[in-house]
Parts: sequence; C-alpha cells; structure tokens
Amino acid sequence: MTLSCENKQAPGNKVLVHPLEVFAVIQKELTLKHRILDFFREIHSTVLDEPWPLESSYQRCGSIDMSQLPSSYKTNSPKEKQLLHIADNFLQQYIHLCPDRKPLFLHPVNECGVEKFVSTTVRPTLLPYTELYYWDGCARFISDYLIMEPLECPITLPSSLYSPTTTLKHRRGNCFDFSFLLCSMLIGAGYDAYCVQGYATLETCTLDETQELCPLLRKPPEVPKEEVKKKYRIKPVPDMQSKFELQQEAKKAAAIEAAQKDKERDKKEAGKLKREPLHGLRVHAWVLVLSGKREVPETFFINPFTGNRHNTTDKRFLGIESVWNHRNYWVNMQDCRHGCKDLSFDLGDAIHWEIMLSESNPLQLLPEEEEELFDSDTEREKRMSFDMPPSWVAPIRISPREFETRYFQGKKLTLYNKAKLEKWAPYLNGNGLVQRLTTYAGPDYTDVVDVREWFENREDILVGREVNKQTQLTTDYFNKGHSLCLKAHTYTSLEPKTGHTMEFYNEARVDGLQKRVETASEMTEYFMGRDDFLYLRHVDFGKQGEKTQRIDMNSQPIVQIKECFHRNPEKAADEDVAECIFLITEEDIHLTYHLKDKYITASKKLFHKLPERTSKEHEDFMTPETCITYQVLTILKIRQTEEADIKLSVSIYNRERNEERRRQHEAMESTMKDELLGQKEQDLDYLSPFLIRNGCRDKLNQEQALRVRDDCLTDFKHHLTYKVNLIQAHLEKAVEELQKRHLWFQENKNQLSTKEKDDYLSCCSESMFHINLLEQRLNREKRMAPQKYLALEGKLRMDSRLAEHLSYV
Repeated sequence: MTLSCENKQAPGNKVLVHPLEVFAVIQKELTLKHRILDFFREIHSTVLDEPWPLESSYQRCGSIDMSQLPSSYKTNSPKEKQLLHIADNFLQQYIHLCPDRKPLFLHPVNECGVEKFVSTTVRPTLLPYTELYYWDGCARFISDYLIMEPLECPITLPSSLYSPTTTLKHRRGNCFDFSFLLCSMLIGAGYDAYCVQGYATLETCTLDETQELCPLLRKPPEVPKEEVKKKYRIKPVPDMQSKFELQQEAKKAAAIEAAQKDKERDKKEAGKLKREPLHGLRVHAWVLVLSGKREVPETFFINPFTGNRHNTTDKRFLGIESVWNHRNYWVNMQDCRHGCKDLSFDLGDAIHWEIMLSESNPLQLLPEEEEELFDSDTEREKRMSFDMPPSWVAPIRISPREFETRYFQGKKLTLYNKAKLEKWAPYLNGNGLVQRLTTYAGPDYTDVVDVREWFENREDILVGREVNKQTQLTTDYFNKGHSLCLKAHTYTSLEPKTGHTMEFYNEARVDGLQKRVETASEMTEYFMGRDDFLYLRHVDFGKQGEKTQRIDMNSQPIVQIKECFHRNPEKAADEDVAECIFLITEEDIHLTYHLKDKYITASKKLFHKLPERTSKEHEDFMTPETCITYQVLTILKIRQTEEADIKLSVSIYNRERNEERRRQHEAMESTMKDELLGQKEQDLDYLSPFLIRNGCRDKLNQEQALRVRDDCLTDFKHHLTYKVNLIQAHLEKAVEELQKRHLWFQENKNQLSTKEKDDYLSCCSESMFHINLLEQRLNREKRMAPQKYLALEGKLRMDSRLAEHLSYV
C-alpha cells in the first residue's frame, strides 16, 4: 500500500488545468469510491459471510438532546467559516496533486450536523486528578471509561465526529472519538500529542486482543549489570577444547538454524495466503506523541482502544494519511509500503509533511487557471497568515464519582491469549476486589492454571492474592501497616499444621523477624537487624504422643531448637556464640562459638539441666508468651477472623461514602450558618442604648440629637478612663509584689539554696517582663485615647440620624 503522491508535480512545473477539469477529477474520485464500496460489500458478504454494516449515524444523533448544547455546537463563527473555506481549497489541491490518495479527514459534521474543522474539535484540558497528569494514566482512563464502537464502514472515514464532551456523556465512540478525547487530555497535560488518521490491522481496529500477551504477564526487560573494571586481572585459563569439534558443532547448529528459518518462512507464506481481504485498507485513528516535551525520550504511538504504548515501528500500524493537533494539520508525503517503520516524524520537514497553515512553508499553489478559485491575492495572504480559531467544544469535565467508577456499570472484561482480565470499580465488591487475572492452559479458556487478584481499601491491608490451581497454593500480599506486620503469607489452608510461609516487615517488628517457614514437623525463622546478631532459628517438632514440652492441646511438642548468630566484632571469637542447640527431650544445651583466626576447630560447650527440686513451681519453663508455636496459632486465628469478616476502610476525605464524615460536615455547615445568623443579630446599633434612654424612636429633633451625642461621648470617655485606671492598678500591684519579693530575698539570701536563688531570679525576670508590658499598654492607651475620642466624634457627625442636626454645631 502506498500513501506517497507519485503523480505530484514539482513546485516549479505548473500545469494549466481548467477548474472544470478539477471538478471532473473530484467526480471521478467519488465514482471510484462507490465502486470500491460495492466491490467490498460483495467480498464482505461472500468471503466473511457477514452482512455489511448499515449507517448508524442517525441512530447516534437521535439520542442527543441538542437543546442542551451550547450555541458553538450549532453555528460557525466567521473565523471558522473562513477556516472551512481554506480547508476546502486545501482538499481540492490535494485531490488534484495526489489523485491516488484516499480522502482526508478535514471537516466532518458534528452531533448537530454542522461542519467543524478537526483541529478545532481538539480541546486541550488538564483535569484535577494526579493520574491524568501522565500519558499512561490518561490512556488507561480513556480505554476503561469508553465503550468501543466499530466504524460504520471499516475502509472509509466516519461521516460525523462528535465533540469530546458528547463522547464522555454517552461513554461510547469509535477510534476517532477515542483519539480526540485522549489527544485533548494529553495536550492539556503538556505533551506534544497529535491525532493520527491511518490504517491498521484487523485486530487493532476491532479491539481483538485474544492473540496478545496480557500486559500484566510481560516480564520487565533485564538491565545488564555493569562490570566493575579491575586494575589487576587474573589470566584466564587456556581453552583446552578441540577447534575441530567446535567447528563441527557450529556446522550442526547452522544447519538446525537454517531448517528453522525455512519452517518460519513456510509459516509466513502460509499466513500471507490466509491474510484477511481488507488488510491495509481498514481505517483507524490513534495518537502520536512526539519526543521533547514532558521529558519524553522517544516518539511513540498510543492505541486509544487499549491505552497501550507502541513503537513507531510496530507492525500493527500500516500507514498514515495525516496528523493534526489544536494548532495545525499535516499530510504525510512519505511512502508507507512497509508500514510506519521508515517514517520521519519531523513535522517541520516540508518534503515529508505538507502543512496546511504556515507562513514559512506554504502549500504549492494551483496552476494559473486554477488560481481563480481564490478570490484575490489578499485571500491567499490571509490563508498563509491565518491563525487557528479556538475550539468550539465546551470544557471537558469529569466528576470524582465518574473518575472513580470509570468502567461501564462498574466492571470490565478483557480477553487475552490464554488469559482473562477482569476489573471492577472500588467498593463495588464487598471484599475490596478491583482486578482479577485468570490464566489458562489453552486458548479455549477452560483449564485454569492460576488466578491473581488485586484488592483496595481493605482494613487488613491485603493488596494481592495469587492462587495456583494446580497445587492449590495461595499467597496473600499485604501493605505496610498490618497489625501482625505481615508482608506475604503462603498457604494451602488457614488451618494449623498444613504448611505456612510467612514474610514480615522486619523493620516494624521488635524481634526483627523477616520470614517464617512452617511445616507439620519443623519450623524455620529468619531474622534481620537484631542486636544479639541472631539470624536463624530452626525448630523440630515431635509427634503428638511424645513426652515433650507443650503449651496447650493445639501446640505441637518441641523436640529441638537451633539458633544461629552472626559474628559480633565487639567480642572475642571464642566468646561469641555461633550456634546454640536446645535438646528439649535430653534437657541439654549445646553451644558452638565462632572460629578463631588460625584455628581449625571452634570452641564448644555442653550444659545439662539438673533435676528440678520443686516439682510443680517450675514444671513448664516455656510460657505461651515465649512459645513460637503459640505465635503461629495466633496469626492463623487472626487471619481467619479477617477473612470471615472483611471490612473496607473509607478515607475521611471521601464524603460520599464516609457517612460519619458526611454527618460531621453537615453538622459543621449547620453550626456555621447558625453562627453567621447569630453574628448578624449581635451586630447591634452602637447608638441604640442612648436612643432608648432618651425615648427616641423615630426621627430625632435637634435637642434629642445633641443629648444622644453628649451621652455617647460621655460614656465613651468614662470607658477610656476606666481602662486606663484598670491598667494602672495592675501595674501598681505588680510593682508592689516585686518589691515585697525583693525585701524577702534581702532578708533570707544567706539561708537560701542555689535552686531557691535561681527560682527567685526567674520570678523577678517574669515580673519585670509583666511590668514592662503593662507600662507599654498604659502609655499606648494614654496616647490613643484622644484619637479614639475624636474618631468617635467624627463618626457621630457622619451618622445619618445625627448629621442633620450636628452639621451646624
């Protein structure tokens, strides 16, 4: 398949073509298009044995309430009309210069039946969610939130393009709807993103992932370890192998490899014969992200249906016709016979990309006889300096509830190669399950191999679970914060004596326990970061009938305990215990010390327990608090209780689900309203006491106004005098107390201790600070009193009830 314009004339060699001939070319293209459609309808019905899909745009438009849409959806501004005119001229030049190319996706009709240029349909938006600030979060949300609808005709462009707001509202759309919404969010987040019109494989266009490996099963690429260069190296051992034998083995390996290549070639040729009829013709839209912005290291594609990232050399994408963003439109002029792997994405390269709106790189003009399609030279100049009008789309908004739920009806199912991935919205399942991956032995999805589950918002901090259906082995994974400091728990049953492997967050435990492995006959514990340098403890259990140390009927009898210690550098080697073995049945303790330098054997000691003198008081020296089997039983009991009564935690900031928090917030809002009402009631008139005292109700006469003014000023003067006198009294009292304390100290200073003297000095310091503070307040009140008095007098003169009578006084 070729997308290059092989018949394009050079810019310097213009051909004189009459406008009617251009119209004839357009009619020829339309006739050819209908013939191709008729041909592929016949192929689709006979080869694929499926009916050709009918037009469904009217059905989509019928479900939209146009009365609720803004006016920009229903009409075009003058600048948008001018842009449509420029786009039509651009399309006519494109059809004339590239007659073998498919039509461009320039100005489809929107949900109101109004033509809109594709660049103005992109609405850059940054939504207030941390996940949507990154490209993978945006792509994942779009693929989860929207329901995929195939194009009405797989080999032609859609006849309409809805706004991203309508797509979000109805939660469904085709590949173009997906791409426009994703591109709007990526540009708003700062990425250099573009919508792409091109061609892709059947699986990509129909969202068929049954032959793909699930992304959760992909192994991360191994990072090669850097070899440390050593100054001195040991000479390698000479190679003693026979060169003749190596040559013979190489010949055999080459023959086997050649045979495998022949088989692969035969498989590929067989696959080519079975290639689907519409290969290379299926129209698809996706998103292109160029390197540079947001520290993107290399250019890549995003399939909006899956939200996955793909290299530009991926074989899923078979060709590109054009790309666009909210600022401009570019047409690909490169050969796509071999897909997109050889394409250059330097959009500033005029040879590889034809730009629509540009001052420095204008389009090749039509021949002289076609120049009359433009009204004048001035219009051509306007087109070259034309700026893209703002988007006609309303602001894109996603509520917190929609962002959290995201999946249609709260759940989503995706089938991969021998795997099934299920997703749920948070809090939809009572056990907190949000994701489950089931792998199968074959492609028929019947024989289950293992199941992986992910959980959120559980009070027991459980975040993951893996169940191997072949061995019935279950592994639970926990976040930090579990009451038992559990990190992972592997088991076949939560009952004791069935085999358990427990991993712990050793930093959060006092004993530094990192791992515990228990079977019916033994238990091994691993420690890390202990002060006593213990790193291993191994316990052997006896049979139920043996006479050994036991705690209760559920705990197993202990036969032997072995403890191993790391080297303590602060102790001598022959005093630092390396291994300690407790033989319970023999009542012996074996100690083995670390090996000293230049010694062959380590020091050892043997301790034997003497018979007990008091038979009942010290019969059992192991208590439930120190018995390790008792700890295992306690952990299993707690885990059984957690699984029997699963509870989900709700953040205090989630007011929709946190009933207690919501009630508190409503009570707080009610209290604030009551306080505001009370405050308004408390904002009383400062003249009301004096008006009541003088019997003034309605309008005041001059005598009443003067009396009210004098009473108010007199009362305020008394208030200022009282405040000054009160501060003066506090000051005199503080000075008097300080003098008394000073006299007491002079009389008893020879008898006081050092502590009492320090207390005296401290009290004097506090008293002096208090006295200085009172003096400052007293001076400030005396200085501010006249100013406050004059301010009140001025306020009374300006009062509307007194101003009429005080203006002449």
